Amino acid sequence: MEKRFIGPLILSLLLLVYAISFLAVINWNEDIIPIFPGIGPSDYIFSITFPIGIMILMYFIGHYIARGLIPIHKALKLNRYDYFIIQPEKKLKGSKIISRCIYPGLLAINIAMYIALYGAFSGVLYASKFADQLPATIEWVAILVGIPIATLIITPIWILESSGLMCSLDPEKYKSRVSPDIESVGRFYSTIFKGYVGISTIVTYILILYTFAEQGVTLGNYYLIFIDPLALILFFVFLSLILEVGFNKINEKLLSRYEKMGISLDPQEVKIVPKA
Repeated sequence: MEKRFIGPLILSLLLLVYAISFLAVINWNEDIIPIFPGIGPSDYIFSITFPIGIMILMYFIGHYIARGLIPIHKALKLNRYDYFIIQPEKKLKGSKIISRCIYPGLLAINIAMYIALYGAFSGVLYASKFADQLPATIEWVAILVGIPIATLIITPIWILESSGLMCSLDPEKYKSRVSPDIESVGRFYSTIFKGYVGISTIVTYILILYTFAEQGVTLGNYYLIFIDPLALILFFVFLSLILEVGFNKINEKLLSRYEKMGISLDPQEVKIVPKA
């Protein structure tokens, strides 16, 4: 095993141990997730394995979705860009494998907050007999809905970023003078994703803190909305890790699809040099 994988692997195992430990404290006779048949342990095990299962599924099919993002990019860019490949020369460090999980973790908690605030679907995702239930509802909805949705979004973006797909503006498609423009296709989507998550995080936290105060949620429960993102980030460390471990296989499949789209697989080099 490469040294850079050790840290992310340890964090993934710690999350598993942390999750399993809750089996000792849950109510074995309580119907935790009304929409899912079963009680206590079966509901809890499902809530943990479901998002992990989605991540494993996306490991195998994420490159299909990544390929589908390219025509969308072309349409957004008015089909005025040429596409090419650069050879990724560096590997992701262990710290990067972990740190890139921050934004999908925040997205998962944001989605959960919106659903919990709306309230229409909260009752089928988490059953609670306590009035002070909103923080715990957010936690369960984040695991059952937030993580899967964030996984579906972030996986193809990470795959595109790793593939080295670039695009450059074709000046010949313009009648007037234009400035050169070169960008990473994956970075284009990543920037949009991070921008949305950053703004929505501020909005949702303002809304949820106001709701907590309005409903009289006890201060002891406030920790959930601040600790939960950390736990959810650890979920995504597992996804980030397996995608990096399987980078070569995934990239090989994606590159074959680039070729079918007419994108040259000959690695190009981007340089800025003084004009002679």
